[in-house]
Amino acid sequence: MRKGLRLLIAGASGVALFASGVAIAASPASAEPVGVTNSVVNDTFIPPVSQDTMSFSFDLADAYHGKAPDNSWYPKYKIWARVTPDYNPGNGVTVNWRAATVTQLAKVTTDPGSGAKRITGSFTVQNNDKPGDRWRLQISPELLPAAGTPSPTATAAPDTWQDVKTFAVTAATRVSNVGIDPNPVVLKGATDVGFSATIEKFGGETLKQVRALHPSSGEYYSLGTSLEGDDKSYYNFVTMGTDAPAGDWQIKFTITRGTKTYAFTKGFKVSKTSAPASKAKSKITMSISPTKVKKGKYIKVYGKVYRGVKSWGPWKKKILKLYFKKKGTKSWKFVGYVGANNSGKYSKTVKPKYDGWYRMAATSTSATKSSYSPYKLVDVR
Repeated sequence: MRKGLRLLIAGASGVALFASGVAIAASPASAEPVGVTNSVVNDTFIPPVSQDTMSFSFDLADAYHGKAPDNSWYPKYKIWARVTPDYNPGNGVTVNWRAATVTQLAKVTTDPGSGAKRITGSFTVQNNDKPGDRWRLQISPELLPAAGTPSPTATAAPDTWQDVKTFAVTAATRVSNVGIDPNPVVLKGATDVGFSATIEKFGGETLKQVRALHPSSGEYYSLGTSLEGDDKSYYNFVTMGTDAPAGDWQIKFTITRGTKTYAFTKGFKVSKTSAPASKAKSKITMSISPTKVKKGKYIKVYGKVYRGVKSWGPWKKKILKLYFKKKGTKSWKFVGYVGANNSGKYSKTVKPKYDGWYRMAATSTSATKSSYSPYKLVDVR
């Protein structure tokens, strides 16, 4: 313990001891059971990374004192709250309570009425917590004086707690076994870099975005979000040109659940064997609609091709090449040519026969480098 740091240790005796050994009086707060109804613990799950805050609410009966002399109505209670991950004391399991945060009722200047008032609060769930259905929420109501000022000697929650709700906390998506091939990446020219992972979904999460990202510059390659047939294996790859910046890169998986967003990242190195040529850069965006199609039906492949030196502009009238790689094979097959218009936009309809990936290529010229679009998976049913 650092010198000068004082630790407060409160016991059931109502006496607080400081590290210095000096004892002070610590009167426990006054508590009494209260009426609680309509308790809700919102979508609760083990966060994929680090920790996150989960919320709860309930209706509190008889929440206000009568009208005070100053023509205000003061809350009758200060509500303390706590949760425990695994309430199972009968089996000798240690019950580890953690404090929850409660938004307290405030005094009001209009009659709040006799109806129940909604109380809200939150608590923290850690990434290393275990999912289960025995999580428990309890409250301890501290009775406040009618004037609305809590006792100045109350230093902790009352000793009496009452159950509000037992609830379940579920598992959530995990990203593991992330692989980069090759690793490190050495750019001698256009280089294919593959990314793989195991993505296990346990709840209502969505794999929203996957990118190969160079954080310091903000440059990135977009990858698809489709999983393989087992619905948990991920594989995709991009072609990195020699114009890609060297240094620290990362593969970033962005996952959403309701209003919450999480990101898994894994870093890799990119280096070059020689300085990039002094040509303009190019890039291609590509979308496919639909990505799941019945055999015999058409899909639309569309996007835009750019070239740029100081800023990006359309690569007008550029003739592009569309390639396809059948699932389970290693080679790309030429499908056909696609022409861009004056705005750099292109589109082509295709009737796919097999599951596999499509990508668009822009061949180099004396003034502009070649490039490939991200790969897109099509599922033929």
